[in-house]
Amino acid sequence: MDMNPTPPSLPEVRRALARSIGLAAFVYGYPLIETYRTCRLQTDAGAARATGLSVGLGLDMRGDFDTLHHSQRPSTHEDRDVVTPANDLLYSLAWIHLADGPRLLTVPSSAAHPGRYFVLALYDAYTENFENLGPRNCAPEGETVVLVGPGGQVPEHLAGHRLVHCPSNLVWLIGRTVVGDAPDWPAARALQADIRLEPAPGTPKGGRPAAVTNWVGPPVDAMAAAFENQEPAAEVAPRFFANLCHALAEAPGRKEDQGLLSWFGQAGLVASAHMAWEQLEEPVREGLTEGFADGVRTVAAMGRNRRPRPWTMTPSTGRYGSEYLGRARTAYLGLGALATSEAIYAAAHHDAGLQPLDGSQHYVLRFNAADMPPADAFWSVTLYDADRFLYGNEIGRHSIGDRTPGLLREADGSLQIDLGHARPAQGAANWLPTPHGRFYLILRMYHPQAGAHQWPVPPLQPVAA
Repeated sequence: MDMNPTPPSLPEVRRALARSIGLAAFVYGYPLIETYRTCRLQTDAGAARATGLSVGLGLDMRGDFDTLHHSQRPSTHEDRDVVTPANDLLYSLAWIHLADGPRLLTVPSSAAHPGRYFVLALYDAYTENFENLGPRNCAPEGETVVLVGPGGQVPEHLAGHRLVHCPSNLVWLIGRTVVGDAPDWPAARALQADIRLEPAPGTPKGGRPAAVTNWVGPPVDAMAAAFENQEPAAEVAPRFFANLCHALAEAPGRKEDQGLLSWFGQAGLVASAHMAWEQLEEPVREGLTEGFADGVRTVAAMGRNRRPRPWTMTPSTGRYGSEYLGRARTAYLGLGALATSEAIYAAAHHDAGLQPLDGSQHYVLRFNAADMPPADAFWSVTLYDADRFLYGNEIGRHSIGDRTPGLLREADGSLQIDLGHARPAQGAANWLPTPHGRFYLILRMYHPQAGAHQWPVPPLQPVAA
């Protein structure tokens, strides 16, 4: 045994330390960066047009903060800005910046729109769904709430209003209003028109955060660039970490995160609007780049390499606490997930035989009459192509649920959904078309009933064409 081992050189140590920090910083910061990147896209119509990027969800180009923008139709395969969109909702989006003062948000009257599900979901800069406003927790006649940022002051004349304390100054509002086929669109739009968002009296309209305005590089998803498009980590990592430091200067995270963020500083990743990648030492840059690549692979593995099972439910969706990896995984698979108290999501990537779902095979999904998905509001099953977007098909159907018109029930009251690329011989009433290749399903249950997390979702059964 060598009694005098040679320690690694200091550059080697700095590189190794930076690599471990780079991995952790990517996992921690990816949802934050996705929020700022999406904000950049959705508040810069000129940039979106110049890059050919759609703002998605059936929305027109726009650029203002504190301004509501309503989709006029449900999402289709043509909307490619936000992955895994629901197909039975109209979305209402707004970016809110509370650094200059409170905002007033008016929740519509549920009595004026009886029986129609809606929710105004509020997300902080880290994708935490910290508040949901709707019929379950607002007055039937509607009400106006005051949104206040960290350390924000509430004017005396607003003291009687309900306060919502927001964890970050940057807030993403995603309103969801259930909608049916085209004849139902006007009624859903009427509810959207009752949503109001405005600065508190005497407060200026919010401007874009500096980290959004001064975004480094093209507004492209780091996971899409480094994993799916296989761009070199040495090209993507500098942009990612520069934007991360800029965003941390405006959204410093929870007090519980500060020890972790201090550790990031040992590799030069500090909250600063002036982070300069080229000023870091070469071993640190190399280590951070390697750690970035490790982080990309880790999140991809969590999102793509699943233990084969017919359905998977994620219990912590929407509210994560210190579950950073789960938060990053959700941001990769579908930004803006609701908390499980509002909706439960189940994903199917495999059939009953644990084989990957593939359009070369036909399947049936059968819900027994006495064992339908346990949701008090509504439920639906939506199909996505392997690229995480809706699949365009000849009948224009992307989902089937308890509100789908024209479904045929079995004699015993059960519901059988037919999945396959070719039209079923028995007709298209219950057909959910699939692409030629791989696909997956998301079951959404809104206002889930008690015990919904333990409900055994029926597996997809492969059948002969």
